[in-house]
Amino acid sequence: MPPSSTIQHPKKAMGIDAVASAAPSVCMAFYTETMKKPRLSRLEEQKLKKRLARQDYAKLYLILTEGTKTEPYYFEGFKKAVESCHPEILVEIIGVGKATTKLLEFADEFIEEFSVHNAELWLVTDKDDFQADHFNKLVSECLRRDKVKFLGNWWHAAWSNECFELWFVLHFSFYQAAATRTEYYKILKEQFRKHRLGSWKKNDPEIFRIMTCKGNPRLAIHYAKKLHKEKQGQIPSSVRPCTTVYALVEELARYLPADLKQRFFG
Repeated sequence: MPPSSTIQHPKKAMGIDAVASAAPSVCMAFYTETMKKPRLSRLEEQKLKKRLARQDYAKLYLILTEGTKTEPYYFEGFKKAVESCHPEILVEIIGVGKATTKLLEFADEFIEEFSVHNAELWLVTDKDDFQADHFNKLVSECLRRDKVKFLGNWWHAAWSNECFELWFVLHFSFYQAAATRTEYYKILKEQFRKHRLGSWKKNDPEIFRIMTCKGNPRLAIHYAKKLHKEKQGQIPSSVRPCTTVYALVEELARYLPADLKQRFFG
């Protein structure tokens, strides 16, 4: 199976420095190759179906993302690291290019087409400028579906309000002011310059290595949980900033090699 792909399917920072001073050498060992993101050909779809039809894996994580580059690049890093030491764990990432309710519809069609069963299904989406009711529906629908194991799978939403880049910002500092995607880009550019990480580039294939080895994922999880806890009981579209990406990250990080895992849990 090639790296995660985009497919066309029918059916004010508070100044809390959270950067680790040095990254474990294992970080560079796992991610020296630049990841590509080709579209799935017919042959590649067949290979994916074959992987999903395997009977020897203990767990399958199927991650469907609204974005077609940033999120797949990030989670591809988890896939590579997890499967390197846990071949019994399958992680599949699909950059769908659809959001909110359309992402739900795609998930239904994908499950049927690829005969997916007993998977941990994660839908990764942003609020951005999408209608509040559509965004809220995706979150509530995933909760409802998970309770009844809809279509034979477990359902989860890893949502962000305003956008996924909030998760990256939290690797460097705690941020609790409402911001736009453009403002998050500006913050990331400043943090990259401050910590001599080169230039921030949207859709960077090396984003997992950078965030995991140069940022502080442990504090990102802590900060994201803090934001989420402060806004408990409110509907997702009304809480900004907030992200539950940490829940998916915690789940995948359990299977990381020890040297990487320790950067997420302390």
